[in-house]
Amino acid sequence: MAAIPSTLITTKPKRVRPFDTRRDLKCAADLIELCFAETLTIDGRRYLQKMRAAAKAQDASQWGPLAATRASIPLAGYVWEEGDQVVGNLSLIPFFHRGRRINLIANVSVHPDFRQRGIAKALTQEALQKSRRQRAYELWLQVRDDNPAAGALYTSMGFEAQGRRSTWNVRPKALRGEIPPGARVTIRGARHWSQQSEWLSANYPLSMHWHFPFSIQAIRPGLFGLLYRFFSEVRVRHWSAQGKDRLLGVLTWQASHAHADYLWLAAPPETETLALRTIMPFLRGESHLRRPLSLDYPADRAVDVLHDVGFEFQHTLIWMKVKP
Repeated sequence: MAAIPSTLITTKPKRVRPFDTRRDLKCAADLIELCFAETLTIDGRRYLQKMRAAAKAQDASQWGPLAATRASIPLAGYVWEEGDQVVGNLSLIPFFHRGRRINLIANVSVHPDFRQRGIAKALTQEALQKSRRQRAYELWLQVRDDNPAAGALYTSMGFEAQGRRSTWNVRPKALRGEIPPGARVTIRGARHWSQQSEWLSANYPLSMHWHFPFSIQAIRPGLFGLLYRFFSEVRVRHWSAQGKDRLLGVLTWQASHAHADYLWLAAPPETETLALRTIMPFLRGESHLRRPLSLDYPADRAVDVLHDVGFEFQHTLIWMKVKP
């Protein structure tokens, strides 16, 4: 996006208005790319391409495929205008979990020429007010941990940190290491489900399940889980890492429509290192794993071993929420 001419900065008053899909998709895409060019993932770039394609076609129905990937579809939110130019953007995305509405703030972006003027705060206040009107149960957002200024802003507005999550990526053939002596990998059996579900709840908190692209029901063994996966069209596989006398952890692979398939690790802190050193070399030989793999995991846990077995760190996000 080109710099905004100085003559436009003062000729018209600044204002916030609701996001208009018919006129704001391309402007928002340009602004997001400008603000996050250095940190955009492959999925992020595809997301911007879809925004521009939908804007060009003047057809919001093109967002259907993105909805399947849980992407931050900007069909609602707010923009900040200066002289007929969009210089600030915020998307507001609704989720429904256990009968409650949860709103997610995403794509908060402000043109560099207009920063430090309270635009991000004003946009967030609008999102808060709308969430109150909608009687949303909670309002959430994610902020990168290497952006302390944004974190401080949201804290000043009443948001509280709920957790720090890191994303790690790897290609199956890049996995390294050898299975440690005395350890082995087996297909997860029903007998491991009780322990797996307990560890999953600890690593992927129930309070955040509304956003994780998996359901405990999809992972459950037995007829109920089979029926859920069939009707939800979810494909998963599980492997158990076992030591001489105990279960070390269970890894779940889930197919996705995004750039990478998902991995979900159920393991406690005391055995996660050995579980990863056991399962990852095994996965290297799984011929059906051809796509990149993405692991979401609590920040600051298993960092060294994930590097050792071949994963590349992507980012750490701080999850924050407020009661509207």
